[in-house]
Amino acid sequence: MADLKKNITDRYKREFVQVICPKCRRTQIIALPEEPMPKCEDCNVEMIITEVLTEGKY
Repeated sequence: MADLKKNITDRYKREFVQVICPKCRRTQIIALPEEPMPKCEDCNVEMIITEVLTEGKY
């Protein structure tokens, strides 16, 4: 039972977001705060958040 509760609370600690490169518009989905904000593989520019993905989560 303790493992189930831990899994549920861990799931809702993270938020999945879509990030985009402001130069070339390449997109990627990451989990915050587990993953750092990525840099674009093509432009080497830090990506920015465009959308918080919540559909089907609640």
